[in-house]
Amino acid sequence: MSNILFLDKMQQVIKSYDSNEFIECVQTKEITTNASELMNDTLSASLPFDETIKDASYIAVNDTKEQEFSLYRILTAKDEDNLLSFEAVNFAVDELDNFIIKDIRPKNRSFSYVINQLLSDSGCDWVLGVCEPIKTVSSTFYYTSMREALKALQELGSEFTFSIEITGNKITKKIINCYNQIGEITNKRFEYGEEVLKIVHQQDRTNIVTALIGRGKGEEVGDGYGRRIEFSDVEWKKSNGKPLDKPKGQNWIEYPEMTKEYGIPSNGKMLPRKTVVVFDDVEDASELLQKTYDQLAYYCRPLVQFSTEILGSDSIGNTVSIHRGDRNYHYQTRVFKVVTDHVNGRVQASLGDNLSGNSINRQLSQVQSNISDLDSNKMTWYDSTEIGKYQDDIMRGAGANGGSIYMVNGIEAGVSQSRETYEQVFMDGPKIQDSQYFMIQNNAGISFKQCKKGQWTTIQDVHNGKSTTAWTLDGTFNASFILAGILSGILVQGNVIKSIGDGSYYQSVMSNGKFMIEQYKKTGSVDYSNPNWEQALHGAEVGGFVGTYGDGKANGSAILNFPGYIFSINQSNNSGGSVPVFQIPADSTKDKPKYNLFGDGTLEGNINIKGNFYVNGVKIDTNGGGNSGGGDTGWNGKYPPEVTSDRDKRYWQIWAMAIGAGFSKQAAAALLGNAQGESDANPTADEGGGRPGFGYGVWQWTDSSGASSGRVYMINLMTRAGVTDNPDTITAQFKLLMWHAPNGQWIATSSYPYSWTQFMTLTDINTAAQAFVSNFERPLNSHPERSTWAQEWYDKFVNLKIPSGGGDYKAPIASPITVSSEFGWRQSPITGAQEFHNGIDLVNGNPNTPILASADGTVVSAADPGYFDWYGNWTVIKHADGMYTGYAHQSRVDAAVGQTVKQGQQIGLMGTTGPSTGEHCHFQFMDEFYPSSNAHFHNARDYINF
Repeated sequence: MSNILFLDKMQQVIKSYDSNEFIECVQTKEITTNASELMNDTLSASLPFDETIKDASYIAVNDTKEQEFSLYRILTAKDEDNLLSFEAVNFAVDELDNFIIKDIRPKNRSFSYVINQLLSDSGCDWVLGVCEPIKTVSSTFYYTSMREALKALQELGSEFTFSIEITGNKITKKIINCYNQIGEITNKRFEYGEEVLKIVHQQDRTNIVTALIGRGKGEEVGDGYGRRIEFSDVEWKKSNGKPLDKPKGQNWIEYPEMTKEYGIPSNGKMLPRKTVVVFDDVEDASELLQKTYDQLAYYCRPLVQFSTEILGSDSIGNTVSIHRGDRNYHYQTRVFKVVTDHVNGRVQASLGDNLSGNSINRQLSQVQSNISDLDSNKMTWYDSTEIGKYQDDIMRGAGANGGSIYMVNGIEAGVSQSRETYEQVFMDGPKIQDSQYFMIQNNAGISFKQCKKGQWTTIQDVHNGKSTTAWTLDGTFNASFILAGILSGILVQGNVIKSIGDGSYYQSVMSNGKFMIEQYKKTGSVDYSNPNWEQALHGAEVGGFVGTYGDGKANGSAILNFPGYIFSINQSNNSGGSVPVFQIPADSTKDKPKYNLFGDGTLEGNINIKGNFYVNGVKIDTNGGGNSGGGDTGWNGKYPPEVTSDRDKRYWQIWAMAIGAGFSKQAAAALLGNAQGESDANPTADEGGGRPGFGYGVWQWTDSSGASSGRVYMINLMTRAGVTDNPDTITAQFKLLMWHAPNGQWIATSSYPYSWTQFMTLTDINTAAQAFVSNFERPLNSHPERSTWAQEWYDKFVNLKIPSGGGDYKAPIASPITVSSEFGWRQSPITGAQEFHNGIDLVNGNPNTPILASADGTVVSAADPGYFDWYGNWTVIKHADGMYTGYAHQSRVDAAVGQTVKQGQQIGLMGTTGPSTGEHCHFQFMDEFYPSSNAHFHNARDYINF
């Protein structure tokens, strides 16, 4: 689907459409045969009558992931039968014809220098983007238009494209890109019957020559020029890497293969078809020979053109290969014309030599040194015949289910320029895009790869995909490929694990369903097929060694299958008993898995329990603290119904974080009383001499511009503490407090000799409030009033229940999810300025992935631009807990205002509407529909584990 915009005469956006709203929208791009003409680029469009756009002057089309558009000036507009029809041409060529260059005369200057000088002199607002040519320019541009100047540069060996960037509702940049040749040499194959729906082959044999006499600049004699330079004294040999043999003394160069095919018949043999080509500006004989050969490579063969209808065309200018085995068409050629129907997605392409216009009457007499690179870079006869020698690489029907085998050469794999077979690819479908399982054979061995069906479309996708080698060429087998089954009558004998110095060893043995670590003495061979084989050895089941380790201690581990259990790990003792360590009961199922653990143990690292947690039958509950226990300083983003004002919400957040971090309720109230003294009573307070108050720094910023030395100091502390959250949030400031207090700020004064951990458990509000003042803030004056404020906050919050939360939301797109931009302050990818990113950007590799409701709720906004068009198509859902979730930049909205949606229900498709650098889902949490400040946005990571 393409994005199509209509603009007025001032090039301001009037209205935006998707291509599926059009009746017709056909875009035609054609590289001209004549290098002195810029690319032909036209647009034909029609759609139901719309008063808004009937007087539009321009149309912009974007069918790529980038924000660059092709812009067209409307030439004709017709209103007929309630239908608007437009014919338009690329506006760049038309606009650049009206900017005049007065007098620019570069001498051996680079292309980029010359183009920038021309743009500056003409006074136009275009800028140079890509500039590939490295050759120099010596020419004169005197009272000529920018269009004519670009055509002159194109004749020197370059090609141009034009695009614009649109931000908001206006054009912000007009870009000229200069290439050696538009497009690139790709490994794309167009094969008849697959991507190619039809192939029309057209051949032109006009004016074929098989030998050329090259003549250069004339020698100066008197007042004119005499005999021209030739290349008779230059020798070429194919054995030295030259494309043809040309002996000394011969003043022409010939393609013998072409003479044999298209020469002049005479007395039973073929004579070359010769003619003369003149290069007035060439003064060197070797250069003259090379230029003559370049022309011969083009004019010695018939011109060949393919017209195709294809699914998923390559880009204009790209060099591709086209195959039709039943007609023996195997060509490497160039896409010179692409016609795109944006309504139905069909693409028609023309490949090969452009036979339109006057090209069918090509005349060598017109050939001069400024011949276009477009003509000289056409496929040579040698290339076409070499490609023709290779038959289709894909063998069909290999397997009852329609799999395929692909013989891949080095060029297709992207590893060399050789056509020799590099590897063999087996796939489970008739072609790559219909397959998901692949087996690769090459000189490294055999490996396996897999992808989602349709994820890989080219052989290079398969070649570069993640691989697991199963069997190397030297015979090494990767045992991880034994996925399931029964190993019967097998002996797995391990390496020696310990020598005890008397000729005895310990080694691991598994046989007949038993696993042992045996003490092995050199007493002869052992028959492991005998069920009583262990009696011949000084060994026993692991965990109950005899001899040195026969003390009944758990010195190893045993895997034994006990009745009533699917799997068990046990310790055995000398008396033959067994003590379980880990068991899976027989009634464990996929829907209700079960296991038992026995004995004391230690777990290091975080534990995430999704469900209830009981100790001796007693349910352990964090009182709704979410994942905020143990100093994690988390908060689930939810308020009790009684907490309504912004001020109470701010203090409730501190309260909930403190309770979740293990504070007593009295100590949590002490924090609130001190916070009120700093951020409410005197938010710009300092400790004297300009030193910031710690309470002010921790609980609330008052100078977000960064000018305050206190704010700078606190951000430096956060960096030292490893706090990566947005510094303007209470979450970040509480984390700083939890780091700062036990790492130096708390000193346990004689008046209040409590350590930080003791303070957290104090149960007297006055003691806790004054301990915080004395030990953490250490002000010049005492603050008894803060004990009173702490008591007030305690009375307000002590009986309020912390709402449960955090586990009721799910990610809005399918896995695998990548976070492309985090919540918080960042450099804007649009403007480059610092901005607060009030959501989290998500992608999963599928630009059209469905957007899903994160939780049950009611749609309160759908298809609204939201926040002054910043979000594009924006949907907002209100949830039962009072929170709102927002989903921005959608390409399609599938929900309506007032609709009740369930968690996981599709509400739209991912897109890039509004200011955006590519398809993604901007996902946000808010405690207000239109938040009045950044504090009312919340990090999605506090609710969902991405």
